[in-house]
Amino acid sequence: MAKRSAKSRASVALRSDHDTERMGDRLRELRVRRGLSIARLAKLSGVPGSTISKIENRRLGPSLVTAINLAHALEENLGFLVGRYRNPPEPVVVVRAPLRETIEYAEMGLALQDLNGHFFPGILEARVGILSRGATSGRTMMTHSGEEFCYVIAGAIRYQIDTETVLLQSGDYVQFKSSIRHSWENIVRGETRVLWVFSDGLSF
Repeated sequence: MAKRSAKSRASVALRSDHDTERMGDRLRELRVRRGLSIARLAKLSGVPGSTISKIENRRLGPSLVTAINLAHALEENLGFLVGRYRNPPEPVVVVRAPLRETIEYAEMGLALQDLNGHFFPGILEARVGILSRGATSGRTMMTHSGEEFCYVIAGAIRYQIDTETVLLQSGDYVQFKSSIRHSWENIVRGETRVLWVFSDGLSF
Protein backbone atom coordinates (compact mmCIF):
# COMPACT_ATOMS: atom_id res chain seq x y z
CA MET A 1 0.00 0.00 0.00
CA ALA A 2 1.33 3.44 -0.95
CA LYS A 3 2.30 5.70 1.90
CA ARG A 4 1.18 9.29 2.15
CA SER A 5 3.79 11.71 0.80
CA ALA A 6 5.54 14.08 3.19
CA LYS A 7 3.63 16.94 1.56
CA SER A 8 0.31 15.13 2.09
CA ARG A 9 1.12 14.33 5.73
CA ALA A 10 2.10 17.95 6.34
CA SER A 11 -1.15 19.16 4.78
CA VAL A 12 -3.23 16.85 6.99
CA ALA A 13 -1.31 17.88 10.09
CA LEU A 14 -1.73 21.57 9.26
CA ARG A 15 -5.49 21.32 8.89
CA SER A 16 -5.71 19.11 11.96
CA ASP A 17 -3.75 21.53 14.15
CA HIS A 18 -5.84 24.45 12.94
CA ASP A 19 -9.11 22.66 13.72
CA THR A 20 -7.82 21.51 17.10
CA GLU A 21 -7.10 25.11 18.05
CA ARG A 22 -10.68 26.11 17.15
CA MET A 23 -12.43 23.23 18.95
CA GLY A 24 -12.36 25.03 22.28
CA ASP A 25 -13.98 28.13 20.83
CA ARG A 26 -16.72 26.07 19.21
CA LEU A 27 -17.36 24.09 22.42
CA ARG A 28 -17.65 27.27 24.49
CA GLU A 29 -19.96 28.84 21.90
CA LEU A 30 -22.38 25.88 21.99
CA ARG A 31 -22.28 25.57 25.79
CA VAL A 32 -23.06 29.27 26.29
CA ARG A 33 -25.76 29.22 23.59
CA ARG A 34 -27.52 26.45 25.53
CA GLY A 35 -27.20 28.32 28.81
CA LEU A 36 -25.00 25.65 30.39
CA SER A 37 -22.31 26.24 32.95
CA ILE A 38 -19.17 24.12 32.78
CA ALA A 39 -20.38 22.30 35.90
CA ARG A 40 -23.75 21.53 34.30
CA LEU A 41 -22.16 20.31 31.05
CA ALA A 42 -19.80 18.17 33.10
CA LYS A 43 -22.76 16.54 34.85
CA LEU A 44 -24.65 15.94 31.59
CA SER A 45 -21.65 14.55 29.71
CA GLY A 46 -19.71 12.76 32.42
CA VAL A 47 -16.64 14.73 31.34
CA PRO A 48 -14.80 16.42 34.25
CA GLY A 49 -15.23 20.18 34.42
CA SER A 50 -11.46 20.61 34.51
CA THR A 51 -11.20 18.79 31.17
CA ILE A 52 -13.93 20.93 29.60
CA SER A 53 -12.16 24.08 30.82
CA LYS A 54 -8.84 22.95 29.32
CA ILE A 55 -10.49 22.18 25.97
CA GLU A 56 -12.23 25.57 25.88
CA ASN A 57 -8.95 27.32 26.70
CA ARG A 58 -7.07 25.42 23.95
CA ARG A 59 -4.88 23.63 26.48
CA LEU A 60 -6.21 20.18 25.59
CA GLY A 61 -7.60 18.43 22.53
CA PRO A 62 -10.56 16.15 23.33
CA SER A 63 -10.14 12.41 23.06
CA LEU A 64 -12.60 10.53 20.89
CA VAL A 65 -14.67 9.31 23.85
CA THR A 66 -14.68 12.78 25.41
CA ALA A 67 -15.81 14.34 22.13
CA ILE A 68 -18.61 11.78 21.73
CA ASN A 69 -19.84 12.40 25.28
CA LEU A 70 -19.78 16.17 24.85
CA ALA A 71 -21.63 15.95 21.53
CA HIS A 72 -24.26 13.73 23.11
CA ALA A 73 -24.76 16.13 26.04
CA LEU A 74 -25.03 19.13 23.69
CA GLU A 75 -27.41 17.23 21.38
CA GLU A 76 -24.98 17.89 18.53
CA ASN A 77 -23.35 15.87 15.82
CA LEU A 78 -19.70 15.22 16.55
CA GLY A 79 -18.99 17.25 13.43
CA PHE A 80 -19.56 20.33 15.61
CA LEU A 81 -15.82 20.16 16.20
CA VAL A 82 -14.92 20.81 12.57
CA GLY A 83 -15.23 23.95 10.51
CA ARG A 84 -18.23 23.04 8.36
CA TYR A 85 -20.58 23.57 11.30
CA ARG A 86 -19.54 27.21 11.41
CA ASN A 87 -20.46 27.76 7.76
CA PRO A 88 -23.87 28.15 6.06
CA PRO A 89 -25.14 24.77 4.76
CA GLU A 90 -25.31 24.14 1.03
CA PRO A 91 -27.83 21.92 -0.85
CA VAL A 92 -25.18 20.45 -3.20
CA VAL A 93 -21.63 19.87 -2.01
CA VAL A 94 -18.51 18.68 -3.81
CA VAL A 95 -15.44 18.05 -1.64
CA ARG A 96 -12.09 17.48 -3.34
CA ALA A 97 -9.81 14.96 -1.65
CA PRO A 98 -7.03 17.44 -0.74
CA LEU A 99 -9.57 19.76 0.90
CA ARG A 100 -11.21 17.37 3.36
CA GLU A 101 -11.23 18.73 6.88
CA THR A 102 -9.23 16.45 9.16
CA ILE A 103 -9.06 15.90 12.89
CA GLU A 104 -6.30 13.77 14.40
CA TYR A 105 -6.57 11.85 17.66
CA ALA A 106 -2.87 11.22 18.29
CA GLU A 107 -3.46 9.15 21.41
CA MET A 108 -5.49 6.69 19.32
CA GLY A 109 -3.35 6.72 16.18
CA LEU A 110 -6.42 7.90 14.26
CA ALA A 111 -7.09 10.64 11.72
CA LEU A 112 -10.66 11.38 10.61
CA GLN A 113 -11.48 13.06 7.31
CA ASP A 114 -14.91 14.67 7.06
CA LEU A 115 -16.86 13.67 3.93
CA ASN A 116 -19.92 15.86 4.38
CA GLY A 117 -18.40 19.21 3.54
CA HIS A 118 -20.85 22.08 4.10
CA PHE A 119 -23.90 19.93 3.48
CA PHE A 120 -26.92 20.29 5.77
CA PRO A 121 -26.37 18.46 9.09
CA GLY A 122 -28.74 15.53 8.98
CA ILE A 123 -29.34 11.85 9.54
CA LEU A 124 -26.22 10.49 7.86
CA GLU A 125 -22.61 11.38 8.60
CA ALA A 126 -19.55 9.92 6.88
CA ARG A 127 -15.84 9.87 7.69
CA VAL A 128 -12.73 8.29 6.24
CA GLY A 129 -10.74 6.83 9.10
CA ILE A 130 -6.96 6.58 8.70
CA LEU A 131 -5.71 4.14 11.32
CA SER A 132 -1.98 3.98 11.92
CA ARG A 133 -0.20 0.88 13.21
CA GLY A 134 -1.55 -0.05 16.65
CA ALA A 135 -4.54 2.31 16.40
CA THR A 136 -7.40 1.43 18.73
CA SER A 137 -10.63 2.98 19.97
CA GLY A 138 -9.37 2.55 23.55
CA ARG A 139 -9.64 0.20 26.49
CA THR A 140 -13.29 0.99 27.19
CA MET A 141 -15.99 -0.18 24.77
CA MET A 142 -18.19 2.65 23.54
CA THR A 143 -21.86 3.18 22.70
CA HIS A 144 -23.69 5.95 20.88
CA SER A 145 -26.99 6.59 19.12
CA GLY A 146 -28.10 5.19 15.78
CA GLU A 147 -26.35 2.72 13.48
CA GLU A 148 -22.72 2.30 12.46
CA PHE A 149 -21.43 1.11 9.10
CA CYS A 150 -17.75 0.37 8.52
CA TYR A 151 -16.30 -0.54 5.11
CA VAL A 152 -12.60 -1.42 4.87
CA ILE A 153 -10.90 0.40 2.00
CA ALA A 154 -7.45 -1.04 2.69
CA GLY A 155 -5.79 -2.98 5.50
CA ALA A 156 -7.77 -4.77 8.21
CA ILE A 157 -9.69 -3.88 11.35
CA ARG A 158 -10.99 -6.01 14.21
CA TYR A 159 -14.27 -5.06 15.88
CA GLN A 160 -15.43 -6.29 19.24
CA ILE A 161 -19.24 -5.94 19.25
CA ASP A 162 -20.48 -7.00 22.67
CA THR A 163 -19.16 -10.59 22.91
CA GLU A 164 -18.65 -11.09 19.16
CA THR A 165 -15.29 -10.57 17.46
CA VAL A 166 -15.52 -9.47 13.82
CA LEU A 167 -12.45 -9.43 11.55
CA LEU A 168 -12.77 -7.20 8.49
CA GLN A 169 -10.34 -7.08 5.58
CA SER A 170 -10.25 -4.97 2.43
CA GLY A 171 -13.71 -5.00 0.80
CA ASP A 172 -15.51 -6.28 3.92
CA TYR A 173 -18.02 -4.28 5.91
CA VAL A 174 -20.07 -4.49 9.08
CA GLN A 175 -23.27 -2.70 10.11
CA PHE A 176 -24.79 -2.75 13.58
CA LYS A 177 -26.83 -0.81 16.13
CA SER A 178 -24.25 1.39 17.79
CA SER A 179 -26.11 1.26 21.10
CA ILE A 180 -24.38 -2.14 21.41
CA ARG A 181 -21.05 -1.86 23.23
CA HIS A 182 -18.21 -1.97 20.72
CA SER A 183 -14.57 -1.22 20.07
CA TRP A 184 -12.11 -1.60 17.20
CA GLU A 185 -8.40 -1.88 16.46
CA ASN A 186 -6.08 -1.86 13.45
CA ILE A 187 -4.56 -5.34 13.10
CA VAL A 188 -2.05 -4.84 10.30
CA ARG A 189 1.52 -3.58 10.61
CA GLY A 190 0.81 -0.64 8.34
CA GLU A 191 -2.02 1.79 7.81
CA THR A 192 -5.69 0.80 7.56
CA ARG A 193 -8.28 3.01 5.87
CA VAL A 194 -12.00 2.64 6.46
CA LEU A 195 -15.19 4.39 5.45
CA TRP A 196 -17.43 5.04 8.44
CA VAL A 197 -21.08 6.03 8.01
CA PHE A 198 -23.27 6.84 11.00
CA SER A 199 -26.98 7.49 11.34
CA ASP A 200 -28.75 9.75 13.84
CA GLY A 201 -26.16 12.37 13.03
CA LEU A 202 -23.91 11.34 15.92
CA SER A 203 -20.49 10.25 14.74
CA PHE A 204 -16.80 10.57 15.44
